[in-house]
Amino acid sequence: NLRESNRMVRQEMERGVFDIEAVKQANAELIATIEESLQIADEGKRKRAEAEVEMTKMEADLRDTLSAASARRPVAEAEADSAAAPQS
Repeated sequence: NLRESNRMVRQEMERGVFDIEAVKQANAELIATIEESLQIADEGKRKRAEAEVEMTKMEADLRDTLSAASARRPVAEAEADSAAAPQS
């Protein structure tokens, strides 16, 4: 991992002699770590955007359904009232 790679490179540097291959490996691991982090962030951003679109659609569907239900309610109440009214 990054911490181990850094420690390995620092130890080699502090001894005054270091292996260029160790530095190359540490550098490659650091680059891979950064690229992976960016990829994960991009994927999260994409999923959040997709979820936002879906939530907006669901909200619109709910509003439409509630609006339709409230428009039908007075008719249903009027029918119920006329059915419950005493017949003369």
